[in-house]
Formats: sequence, C-alpha cells, structure tokens
Amino acid sequence: MRKSIQKWTYALVASVFALVMCFSLSACGSDDDNDVNNGISPVLYSDFGGEIGVNYPLGISGKFVGFSIPKSQAGKIVDLTKGGDWVAGGSVVGGLYRYDDHFFQKGSYVYLLKTGANEIELRYKYIWKEGTATRTIEGNYKNVKMTTHQGAIDWAHRQGLY
Repeated sequence: MRKSIQKWTYALVASVFALVMCFSLSACGSDDDNDVNNGISPVLYSDFGGEIGVNYPLGISGKFVGFSIPKSQAGKIVDLTKGGDWVAGGSVVGGLYRYDDHFFQKGSYVYLLKTGANEIELRYKYIWKEGTATRTIEGNYKNVKMTTHQGAIDWAHRQGLY
C-alpha cells in the first residue's frame, strides 16, 4: 500500500510540476520575476510521510534529476549502492530506481537539506552502466529556490488553473 501511495504522490507532484513549468515559461510581462518571489520555482520539494524529495530540472532541456530519501537522512550523504528506503534517478538516467534495481555504480550518492523556508541544498552523483560504457552525471547546488507541492497547488488555485 505504501508504494501505491508513493507512486500517486509522485504522479501528483510531477503533474503539478509540469503545469507550473508550462505556465511559468509562457508568462510575459514586467512582473516575470514575481513568480519566484511568490514562491514558485521549477524546483519541486516534497515532505510527505516521513520522506523528503526533490525534482530538479536541468535547464531548459526538459530533463530532470529526482530523488526521495527518508527524512532521517536529510543532511547526510546517501550511498546509492547500499540498501535503504530511497528512490533516485530522473529522466537523465531513464527512470527512478531503488536499491533492489542495482542500477547505480560505486560512488553514486544523493544529499538533500532544506536550508530555509524556500531554499534547499542538494548534491548528487549518478554513475551507471550504459552498455559497455560507464556514464556519470553530477551536480552541487546551494541556496536553490524551491516550491513545495502545496505551494504549487496554491499557486494553481490563485491562477484559477486547478
């Protein structure tokens, strides 16, 4: 049952994220910067059921990195080659993976910490095999403006979209 709830939560967050991205990228006018000041950012942060997660878009490429970790692991390096209640991946690696999938190679990790009311710090390094090649993608971001899933829903309500 828990996995079912997680899948629906992820689907809801991803849907709201897509909605926010569609409208925030198409906005025009002198108040374009006000969306970020009103708490709307394309970076989605969730805190639900003892887990925290993030969907982080990689520029305008349409690709994203996403992961979810137990709240008790916030501010700690989570080794993706060791068992745990984590999910990591994103479109850059072709999906979301758990430890049981044995997708990530030695040296892969994620780190997530909420540093303010609307800011997070995140780091990740994904190493995986693609055929005979080893691929790596990594990022290190501090003071990232983020939107909670509730903030995105509230914004959609204010805009009359939801």
